[in-house]
This record gives sequence, C-alpha cells and structure tokens, in this order.
Amino acid sequence: MSKKEMVLGTRGSRLALCQAEEVRTMLVDKIPGIEARIQIIKTEGDLDRSSPLTAFGGRGAFVKSIESSLLAGRIDAAVHSLKDLPSRLPEGLVLGAVPVREDPRDVLVTGNGCDFFSLQPGSTVGTGSERRRSQILDLRPDICCKGIRGNVETRLRKCDEGAFDAVILAAAGMSRLGLLSRVSQYFEPDMVLPAPCQGAIGVECREDDSDTREVLEQINDPGIRACVDTERTFIALLGMGCHTPVGAFAKTRGEDIIFRAYVHYGDHGGTLRSTIHTVKKNARNEACELAREFRKKIDRDNP
Repeated sequence: MSKKEMVLGTRGSRLALCQAEEVRTMLVDKIPGIEARIQIIKTEGDLDRSSPLTAFGGRGAFVKSIESSLLAGRIDAAVHSLKDLPSRLPEGLVLGAVPVREDPRDVLVTGNGCDFFSLQPGSTVGTGSERRRSQILDLRPDICCKGIRGNVETRLRKCDEGAFDAVILAAAGMSRLGLLSRVSQYFEPDMVLPAPCQGAIGVECREDDSDTREVLEQINDPGIRACVDTERTFIALLGMGCHTPVGAFAKTRGEDIIFRAYVHYGDHGGTLRSTIHTVKKNARNEACELAREFRKKIDRDNP
C-alpha cells in the first residue's frame, strides 16, 4: 500500500464534522504513518435551509456536490451519513467502507419532557421525513405533523421556542452531538422503523482508486456492512423514489440477519410491513425477493 495522505470531504455541519473526525481518527489509529485531513464542501441542501428537501430531489441534495469533488479528484474519499447516500451511486464511485453504526432508532424530544403517548391531541410534531410522518400518524392520528428543516440544534431550538410541541430526530445524531439527555422517548423499530442505513457512516471513494479502497477496507466493519448492504439492496430494487416513505432495518443475531421493511404508498395510504429471519449469506437475496413482493402489491393497488 503506497497511500500516505488522504483528504476526506464532508459537509460543514457540526454533526457531519463529528462523523468525518470519527473516520479520520480511525484511519490514523489503524494505519501507521497515514495523514488524513478533512475538507468541508458546501452542498445544495446546506445553502438553502428553508425549502423542503423535495425541492432538491430529496436527500441527494446533501451529497451531489461532494460526489462531484470526489469524481474530479479534489478529495480522496467522502464521509456521509449513509442514509443520505442514494442506493445507486454515480458511475465511477463505490462505497469503500462502513466503519461504524450508532443507535439506528428515531427519538422524540418534547418541550416539557413528556413521552409520545402523553402528547395532547392536536399537538404539533416537527419532522421533515414522510417515513416518520406516516408511521407517527398511524400511531397517533390525533396529532399534527408539520415539516421542519435545519440541523439538529436548529430543530431543538424551534421546539424549545414553542414552534413545535415535539420534534423527531435520529438517535445517532443526538448521540454524536452529546445531546441524548434531551431525548424524551426512543421509538423501537416495531413502532417506527428507521430509515435505511440510519445511524451508519458511509465512506465513498472512486472505483478505480485502488490505494484508497485498500486503506478503507481496513476500517470497514463486515457485520455492519452486511446489514446496510441488505437495506440498500431492498430500497434499490423497490425503486420507489427518494420521496416514498420507506423504512428498512437489518440486525445481526449470531450468523443470522433479521430484516424488517416498511412502505407507505398510494393516495389511500396503503401500508406494507414484513420481517425476514435468514442467514447472512442469503440476506440480500431475501431482501430482493421481499422488494419484488412489495412492488407487485403496490403496482396492483395503483394500476
């Protein structure tokens, strides 16, 4: 291996920088003599913090500028919240490593510290995610979900100022920012299924950059990678688009993987849920088959 320096591209938010620093530290600790530095890249989603994500084509707004820098050779690798990374990468790019995954669950933060089922009817809950919104309203149709943008700190401030009675966030982000003391309730996956790859950090690189790929392989976690690959395979084959409320979560248990999936679809609010228990080597094939079953059902209901 000849690589002695690596430039890691990332967004400039505090959470993104925490994630990039985590990867940088892992590289320096694991690979003697390597120098790694972080380069901040502004994305379309960062420059406009008020418009809904759908105006930019979804979460891809947070990665396109970084991927452009990667393809142009201005950085060696890109550090992402893996849930922001589309399941199909641009030609020439690959997922080089998935080194860590924090708690994948969603959490509730309320202004007065009460839990979800203690919220008063008509309470306003802030979330920019249709996946969260659809599942929350299944549990509590008597509350009101309103869109919200901004980083974690901004969303918490809006809740504190009374613009919302509660906000829903990712446990992983709250943990990485040292804000878990603000959490009023954790949503278990059987209540609110997380977004595919939620909590995981993904490191993207150029397909033809063998030196960088060799370096990244040394920080890749095979168990986490098996889970997120299962989740990404499911959403890629489902092919519903970035705005469709989809949840997917795989968890290892010994040599097995337990995979759960959720889709909310159609004008009349159809919902599909399923759980698969399979061996690791079959997990992606099983996820493919489930995606096909879901897709057939959705197409049949929405001719």
